[in-house]
Amino acid sequence: MEPLLWLLLPVAAASGWFMASRKYTKSTSGFSVPKFSNSKYTKGSAKDSESSKSYANQCIQGLNYLLSEQSDKAIQLLVEMVDIDEDTVETHLVLGSLFRRRGEVDRAIRIHQNVIARPSLSVEQRNAAMLQLGIDYLKSGLLDRAEAILLQLADSGSGNPEVYRYLRNLYEQEKEWETAVKMAKLLQKSCKVPQHSRIAHYYCELVEQCVRSKKMDLANSTVKRALASDPECIRAHIQAGDISAAQGNGKAAIKHFRVALEKDRNFSPIVLKHLHDLFRKKDLLPQFPAFVHEYADYRHDAAARFFLIKTHLALGDTEEVDELLHEELSREEASPYIIKSYLEKMRDTTKGEIQASFEALGRVLDSRLSSNMACHCTHCGFESNTVFWQCPGCQSWGSVRPYQNPLEYTWLDA
Repeated sequence: MEPLLWLLLPVAAASGWFMASRKYTKSTSGFSVPKFSNSKYTKGSAKDSESSKSYANQCIQGLNYLLSEQSDKAIQLLVEMVDIDEDTVETHLVLGSLFRRRGEVDRAIRIHQNVIARPSLSVEQRNAAMLQLGIDYLKSGLLDRAEAILLQLADSGSGNPEVYRYLRNLYEQEKEWETAVKMAKLLQKSCKVPQHSRIAHYYCELVEQCVRSKKMDLANSTVKRALASDPECIRAHIQAGDISAAQGNGKAAIKHFRVALEKDRNFSPIVLKHLHDLFRKKDLLPQFPAFVHEYADYRHDAAARFFLIKTHLALGDTEEVDELLHEELSREEASPYIIKSYLEKMRDTTKGEIQASFEALGRVLDSRLSSNMACHCTHCGFESNTVFWQCPGCQSWGSVRPYQNPLEYTWLDA
């Protein structure tokens, strides 16, 4: 059942009563009405009374439809009850929005087009109706029509921040990032709502386009714009590190990754993976354990311990690996994935029934890990094993984060 219908039906009835009373007032203006007479006024009053009763009966019928959960009939009755004029525009705009939320975008478009066609609307009413029509087109995927209407409103100087917000979302949907940046800045200026983080992500999207096109100098200048917009943007710091590494500046890359690690420890699984790859490609892997001990929260970060084990395995430091694995087993909050590494090591160094037991334990742990997610959206709760910089669920930017102590790290190798 649509909650707004409980409000709209009384509004419709009140509008009908108001219009009837206006007609009555106009019909009697300029006349003195004698008391206790059977004049035309008395007959007119009876007619107006019948009209008011009709509206009241329609309202009661609409409420009955709502009580019996026949919302479609209630909406249709509401459409029939309210004629479009300057006094009922708001009701029709709400009604159109109601249809849009129900998924009946075509009906919403017709209602809003009918409102706009009225010549007696004020500028404010026409702008409000055009905005709703633009939203209808946006929801129905008619992006060109939505863009034309919204740009017309923006050029008219309507001063409505919602126009810039929907234009920003439209260009975001079309991946026109430079124009999306422009609209986000106009929105920020018009309503003082910070857009710095979102703008930084728009620049990061442009960085990815530059990297794919192998325009590394342009990527470097663009990532600087992202960091200028939001110095706390972890994504931009990681991109800056990757760009520096691609340009052969390993020292600058390590600095960017270190800053990212210090700014948000929750992203350590991602940052440490980039660092591990960089140290390996630069033949600096023997120095990586010292870096982890100095800059990572080794005692409380399972990702740091995981990459330490991975590094010592690559270097052939079996004693260090054994020590780290046994230390992990003694922790109250041991990482299941590191325990899995221990089981694999024991499986490979044993035989017979003992080896079979370790294999069985590994399968049980794999089954347990497969049902866990490493990341979640702090806005809507969406979960995945991949970090999305824009949440697929609620479309928020920068809200998907790794859990503080994720159970699973296999996604790091993706």
